[in-house]
Amino acid sequence: MGQSIMEKNKLKHLAIIPDGNTRWAKSNKLPVFEGYRKGMSRVVEISRHSRKLGIHTLTMWGLSTENWQYRPKAELEFLTKLFMKTIDDYIKDAEQEDVKIIHLGRKDRLPKKLLDKIKKAEDKTRSNQTHILNIALDYGGHDEILRTITKIINDIQSGKLKSENLSNNIDGGGKIKRTIFSNYLDTGDQPYPFPDFIIRTSGEMRLSGFFPWQSVYSELHFEKCFFPDFNSQKLESAIKTFNKRKRRFGGGHKV
Repeated sequence: MGQSIMEKNKLKHLAIIPDGNTRWAKSNKLPVFEGYRKGMSRVVEISRHSRKLGIHTLTMWGLSTENWQYRPKAELEFLTKLFMKTIDDYIKDAEQEDVKIIHLGRKDRLPKKLLDKIKKAEDKTRSNQTHILNIALDYGGHDEILRTITKIINDIQSGKLKSENLSNNIDGGGKIKRTIFSNYLDTGDQPYPFPDFIIRTSGEMRLSGFFPWQSVYSELHFEKCFFPDFNSQKLESAIKTFNKRKRRFGGGHKV
């Protein structure tokens, strides 16, 4: 089954919104923390299986800017320890399978010990090229765009970004080219910054601010099950639906 998907696979960048860990725990009469623990084990499973299917880039949205700000302190402390342990365990995979680990999102509000762990993982895997794992922690789409604008303004003021490079118009209207803007996003220096396919679990049919710039032509799939029940077989089933779709990217051209 996996081999046939590999032969037909058009996916370069898969993004997943792993929703429903808390509801899974409650529905199974388990502590909330067990939902997070089970969900994190699925992250590792899905990461490994996506590489077997030939997917270059996988983005997993851990916590949004709102989640990070408003979740109870005890939950955030537990999640911090769980993220750190998973990163330690995952480094072995990254070294063996040439995976580059990249953090997407704000860095100013993450606990220092978690941020240090992420930076070490990024540094250790910086030269890897075969695969990318994006970890979106304290990430929000609006926040990313605002941070991008701030970075562009700072580079214009410092002279690093020249005004003559900004405009799409022959007469120089001062507009920022889309390619320049994209390069300043969290995914700016990646070979496949725009997700081909976004999967959200738990039956919620919205993106909740995930990748508002990058997802403009992404195909969407909404899975009914909670993320702890989203296994490799369900991933393959979802990808089969993607491989059957005709992508037009806003026009008549089909891919």
